[in-house]
Amino acid sequence: MSTYTHNLTMTAPELALARLEAAAETFNTITEHVTATTRTVILMAAAPFIGLLFVLTLPVICVALTVYYSVKLTAARWTTVARHLKNVALFIAAPFIGLAYLLALPVVGLGTIAYLGFKAARR
Repeated sequence: MSTYTHNLTMTAPELALARLEAAAETFNTITEHVTATTRTVILMAAAPFIGLLFVLTLPVICVALTVYYSVKLTAARWTTVARHLKNVALFIAAPFIGLAYLLALPVVGLGTIAYLGFKAARR
């Protein structure tokens, strides 16, 4: 059975789009009673502000949608994501683990030689 047969509910992007459509409809009903020339003048005066609003809100909307869908995808495929995160963490930690071994093993080797030397000297 397909996973797409369940009822669809509105999510955050769809709700924002519905509110935007409602605001556009309200604007259209307000400007319906205004003459064409007055409407053109109003739109020409408002166009830079509409463009500025679009330019300022687009990055915020893009980041919000990226976070929303990333969380949604992560929640849906948690085991795969956890495995990949573990592999990336081990890949990043590997040089530091190697450096720790590089620094610690000569000291451990000298300690082992000293221990065996003292043990042999006591006999």
